[in-house]
Amino acid sequence: MKSLRIIGPVVVTVLVTAVAILSALWLTGLVPPGAWAGLIKAAIIIFVIGSALILVAWSAYFAYIIRDTVENLMVIGKH
Repeated sequence: MKSLRIIGPVVVTVLVTAVAILSALWLTGLVPPGAWAGLIKAAIIIFVIGSALILVAWSAYFAYIIRDTVENLMVIGKH
């Protein structure tokens, strides 16, 4: 059961990272050539990677809050 606490977040992080990379590649491929193409591609990459980082951090925080709440409820239930 302890390994599930480690394996679950690692698998989710790997999946989110893979989806972020694939979507960044796909979206940058849609940018037409031109003077602003480099800036637009950079903005897309920064936005997608930043969104993925925020998603991973938020899910880690949410899991921490849920775990802490459940542990507190279990302690209260024992008294």
